[in-house]
Amino acid sequence: MRKCVLVLTFIAAALSAFSCAGGPSVASREAPELLKAVPSDALSVGVFSRLDKGLERMVDSASVLRSLDFGKLSKARTAVAMCYVGSLSPLLVVEAGRCDGDTLAPVHSLLSLADSLRISAAFVALEDHNALLLSPSATVVTVAGRHIASESSILDAPDFPSVLDVLGGQDAVIYRNSGAAKLFGTELCSVSRKTLNAFMHDASEWTVVSGDKVDCVQPGSGRYFCNFLESLGDGQSRLAASWPSRSELVVDLPVADLASFRKSYEAWRDARVELEQYQKRIQELSKKRGKSPLAWEKELGIKEIAYVAAPGFRVNMIRTSKGVKDEEVVPNPYTGFVSALYGNLFNPADSCIVRRGEWLLSGERAVLDTLTLGAVKPENWPARARLVLDTDKTRIISTQQNIKVWNTAR
Repeated sequence: MRKCVLVLTFIAAALSAFSCAGGPSVASREAPELLKAVPSDALSVGVFSRLDKGLERMVDSASVLRSLDFGKLSKARTAVAMCYVGSLSPLLVVEAGRCDGDTLAPVHSLLSLADSLRISAAFVALEDHNALLLSPSATVVTVAGRHIASESSILDAPDFPSVLDVLGGQDAVIYRNSGAAKLFGTELCSVSRKTLNAFMHDASEWTVVSGDKVDCVQPGSGRYFCNFLESLGDGQSRLAASWPSRSELVVDLPVADLASFRKSYEAWRDARVELEQYQKRIQELSKKRGKSPLAWEKELGIKEIAYVAAPGFRVNMIRTSKGVKDEEVVPNPYTGFVSALYGNLFNPADSCIVRRGEWLLSGERAVLDTLTLGAVKPENWPARARLVLDTDKTRIISTQQNIKVWNTAR
């Protein structure tokens, strides 16, 4: 899976739960048994009905683990964990027959091959089944062995019992949101690594991706972004009719009701113990710009908030309740308002502003001067949604009913 798509899927998974039609493979009911070999601090773990599916989904194509000939074990039930030991390293936990069965011949052959490739391995018993542990990292296998000996595992991690409640009978991958910085050490288009990882860290506690179904798991404190998103209704999106001529990443947040949005947003900030700081920033801008960002938001009657990015290119797009004729690019008298009101994702480099009908665009002059709207219209854009994330290959649509992931080529 491409990293950009993986990050988008992870973000969407952290926002809500969705299901859509599909034909996912049936996964092992023995998955919890295999999880007993996964260290409690693993950053992610996948459970699969077959080892070959786990390798394809979670292990890099250049990994030495792909060099192993697993033979019949390629069809064995498997857990694949990603562990951080100074660097990110995979751990395979492969079911190797029942403890009272004759499974030693294929295991010995695989252990010998792993040794020749300098892959660390161990053969252990987990309740009713044997399991083969394999990793490029000796430290990971040692840590896993210690967890097994002490009868502790990821099953004992905070809130993991709630993960098991949503873990169904399909192949699944479970992400620990607090490990986002180590799992995804990258930028997404023009979104900085720091901003992206901070968002994913606080979107929910755990994310479970199972076939075409995604669930987020979080305590009921209200501090997670998914708590805020779940409180919103579906708003009307008109972005497709005014699609920007340049974009690699689009984040679109239609607003169903501005007053309800504002109340929910500030309640979320309060739950994160950030409301005082948030209000202070708004007050500072009020004094500096001669107008309150909250009054500006209300006067415009904001209906939709979008962020558009490509390398070296970032623009905020705000749809207002009333459209006026197109205007020239001018200095922005309210610099900083959008990012102060809606978060660091939105472009703080908004020195200029331009009106395009019902849309108010802010960014740098060189970008706004060359930007056109409506020349291209994306296919299958939703009429109503809570949130839409879009790249040139993938679109993730969140509504009150579900979240759907689409492959797209625009």
